[in-house]
Amino acid sequence: MQRVCINGVTSSWLEVLCGVPQGSVLEPILFLIYINDLDNGIKNWILKFAGDTKTFSAVNNNLDRRFLQKDLDNLLIWADTRRQAGYWVLSTDLSKTKTETFYSAYIYIYLVRPHFL
Repeated sequence: MQRVCINGVTSSWLEVLCGVPQGSVLEPILFLIYINDLDNGIKNWILKFAGDTKTFSAVNNNLDRRFLQKDLDNLLIWADTRRQAGYWVLSTDLSKTKTETFYSAYIYIYLVRPHFL
């Protein structure tokens, strides 16, 4: 059972069948355990913290670009596989998905289904 108290006003009790209360000390740790295998098969750098994941690489040629695109594809496959298996549903917030180029003589375009970055 769980309820919320905000500014002295308390909600009614509600049965919670799964999950971790948001703001809990355990929340980021349990999330990191859940996504521990996210980087399996990823060739480039990957950073994971709480609900954010970043992958990055030096892209000096088209082969480097293809490796980074493959990593993006693998991240989406990882999430799809868990969604289809009935595990915890993760969504990709494409409004937070960005590319950043520090310097390049070429412009590379990446696809994160169905959006171009």
